Amino acid sequence: MKIPVTINNEKIILDENPEEKLLYALRKRGFISIKRGCEEGKCGFCTVLLNDKPVSSCLIPVGIVKDCSIITLEYFSKSKEYEDISEGFRKAGIELCGYCNSFKYFSVYRLLKDNYRPAKEQLLELTAEDKCSCTEQTAFMNGILYATANRHEREGRKKNV
Repeated sequence: MKIPVTINNEKIILDENPEEKLLYALRKRGFISIKRGCEEGKCGFCTVLLNDKPVSSCLIPVGIVKDCSIITLEYFSKSKEYEDISEGFRKAGIELCGYCNSFKYFSVYRLLKDNYRPAKEQLLELTAEDKCSCTEQTAFMNGILYATANRHEREGRKKNV
């Protein structure tokens, strides 16, 4: 089945079985940031942005992404938002393992997009969803706070507003 989709801002046609998981269709096209993990949507290793929302690509049949926008970490890593988050992680002393990168970056991206200054409860909720043990919860929360400050500084916002 031919499925029109936009991947990393490039319109393409996926010629796939509509029941095939998005994870495999993207991996076939060389997107290695999308890792195969639990294949149950629990680990987050296969996270992509689907219409600007983080989703587990192992749960998404290709047939339902018709006319959707998909962003992979390869493309996202060239954005200002990625730089904000990456620098926040660096300041918090976080070194990611390589498997959970897409989950962490896309989850933090969405949290910061939806919240000017995330509340402690939101930080706890997001970090509790992280199933990878490469990052301790407090360090992850600090990384998010640093990323928030980086974003505010980049956007010229006042620090204590």
